[in-house]
Amino acid sequence: MNQTEALSASQLEQAFKVFNQLSHQLDTSYRDLEGKVTGLTEELARARSARLSELAEKERLAHRLSSLLSVLPGGVLILDSGYIIRDANPEALELLGEPLIGKYWEAVLARAAPLQQLSGRELELHSGKKISVVSRLLDGSSDHVVLITDVSEIHQLQEQLGRKKRLTALGEMAARLAHQIRTPLSATTLYLAQLARADLKAEQRQRIVGKVNERLGHMGNLLHSMLSFVRGETPVTETILLNQVLQQFEETVRPTLEQHHAVMSIPYVDNSLELVGDLDELVGVLGNLAMNAIEAAKGPVVIDLWVGALNPDWLQIRFRDDGPGIPEELLERIFDPFFTTRAQGTGLGLAVVAMAVSKHGGEISVTNRSTGGLEFVINLPISKPASGTEVIVDEHNRGDVVYE
Repeated sequence: MNQTEALSASQLEQAFKVFNQLSHQLDTSYRDLEGKVTGLTEELARARSARLSELAEKERLAHRLSSLLSVLPGGVLILDSGYIIRDANPEALELLGEPLIGKYWEAVLARAAPLQQLSGRELELHSGKKISVVSRLLDGSSDHVVLITDVSEIHQLQEQLGRKKRLTALGEMAARLAHQIRTPLSATTLYLAQLARADLKAEQRQRIVGKVNERLGHMGNLLHSMLSFVRGETPVTETILLNQVLQQFEETVRPTLEQHHAVMSIPYVDNSLELVGDLDELVGVLGNLAMNAIEAAKGPVVIDLWVGALNPDWLQIRFRDDGPGIPEELLERIFDPFFTTRAQGTGLGLAVVAMAVSKHGGEISVTNRSTGGLEFVINLPISKPASGTEVIVDEHNRGDVVYE
C-alpha cells in the first residue's frame, strides 16, 4: 500500500513537471503569437496608411486633371462604344455649343459644322472658327477620347506667311522678269531702230511694226504672269504645241542673232508634240539660253537645237552652242541663283531657266561638249501624245537660219 502511494506521488510530480513545461511552452507560444499579431497589426496599419495616401494622391490627381481639363485651351470629349458623348470639358461646350452630353457625336458635328470640311481632320464651324478634330481609342476600354483644337489663328498666320513669302519673292521675280524680257526687249529695240531707215518700204515698215507689237505683247504677258504670282493667283496654263515654242523663239531672238552675226539651226517639228504650260515662259527659257550663249562667246556663236520624243510621255530639247564652255568643277553650280562666271553677269539667267523648267514638271542638265561649248538637255512631259501618230523630226530639213 505504501509502495503504491509512493509511485502515485512520483507520477504526480512528473506530471506536474510536464504541466509546467507545457505551460511554459504555451506562454512562450502565446508571447510569440502576441508579437506576430502586433507585427501584423502594425503592418496592416502601415498598409492602410499607404492606401489612404495613395487614394488621397489619386484624388489630388483626379482633381488636378479635372482642373486641367477645365482650363485646357482645347475641347475634350469622351465617347462610349456607341459614339454617344458621355463627358465634355468647358472648351468643347464653347466650341460646339450645348447640348452635348448624351448626344450622338455625328449629330453634334452635323449641327456645328455642316458640309464645312477643310481637310481630312479640319472643319469650319458656323461661327467661322476652324477646328482640328482627332479621335483616339482609350486603352483597356471601348471608349474614345476626342480632342478638338481651335486652329483659326494658325490658318490666319499661314495666310500672312503666304503673303510675306510672295512679297519676299517679289525681288526675285523682278530679277527673273528682267531676264525674261531682255530678249524681246532687245529685239524690240532693234526693230525700232530699223523703222528709222529712210529707205524702208511701206510693206517692210508694216512687217516690222507687227513684230514690235508681238514682242510688246510677249513682255506684257510676262508682266501679267509676275503680277498674278504676287497676288497669289493660280498660274494660267494652256496646251501648246512645241512647234509654236520653237517658232516664237526664233522670231524673238532673230534680231539679236542678226546683230551678233550668229548661226542658229532649228529642226522642223510637226504638230504632234503638245505640252501644258506657259508659252511665253518656255520661249523665255530658250531665249535665256541663247542670250547666255551670245554673251559668253568671244565672237559669232553657232547655236544648234535638237528636238525629239523620248517616249510617249517625254520630249527632249538639246540646246548646243560652240562657246567657251565652263570649267567642270563649276558645272554643278551653274543653275544656282547669283552664281556667274562673268564680271557683268547677275547669276540669275540660268537660275530662271531651271525654275521655269521645274515649274513645267521637267528637268534640265548641262555638260561640256567635246568639240567645245555647252549642251543643255531639257526633258519636258508630253501633254497629249497623238495615238498611233509618229512624231516627225526632220533632221534633213533643219530650217537652218544664218545671220551674217
